[in-house]
Amino acid sequence: MRTKLVLPIFLALLFVSCEVDPYEETSGKILEVGSLSKKKLSNEFIDGQHWVEAENGTIYWDENATSQGTTKTGETYLGPNVLVGTHNRDSNLNEPINSAKFELYLESNKNGSSAEIMGNTVPSDVNKYGTLAEGLYPANAQGRGGYIARGREDLAILINGGGSVPTAPGSPKDHITQIFFHAGNQHQESLYDSKGNAYSAGCQTSGCGPHSRPLHNAFMHTVGSQFEGSYYLRPSPN
Repeated sequence: MRTKLVLPIFLALLFVSCEVDPYEETSGKILEVGSLSKKKLSNEFIDGQHWVEAENGTIYWDENATSQGTTKTGETYLGPNVLVGTHNRDSNLNEPINSAKFELYLESNKNGSSAEIMGNTVPSDVNKYGTLAEGLYPANAQGRGGYIARGREDLAILINGGGSVPTAPGSPKDHITQIFFHAGNQHQESLYDSKGNAYSAGCQTSGCGPHSRPLHNAFMHTVGSQFEGSYYLRPSPN
């Protein structure tokens, strides 16, 4: 008698993260999957928290700014804990590998950024996948479900609770979902692995290349497992 194999129920709950991110260099065509449980985030930011972006692009702590309404004219209220991604895209959304800059600002350190790392804000193929639009989004520390399901650590940040986010002008899609900031390709300086699998179909990634994973892990340990705040994607202020 043939025995039927029944998939565990929890696998049916997995959702695709960035649509096609691979597990590892040796994963073949396996698709990355998203979080088993995502935290529902409000679209409104709480008043009383003070990182802001000045008109010249400087990020600073302003004790007098408690909401966008109390922020100086021309400045942008960011909240208490914010990951700032400064992209390096051209008009066609192309971005040289590892040329975006990510800076972490925490309420526990009001003197400036607590950690910085270079990375990427575009998908592996900007003509196929959506590219995240500039803007301010809710964000929280959350590993991807494919790793969690296998008992592996995944240091990542979930953007907008995994919900729909807009794409930049020129993208082939008008919105994308299940977007994370996660580790880049640790094997080579490319958003593709050696088998041609994409590392990102819209997610934000830290640097790609040999020895990049320890840098990502160190950055994410500064972020911490309890991070809850915002992700601010912007062009270069220079």
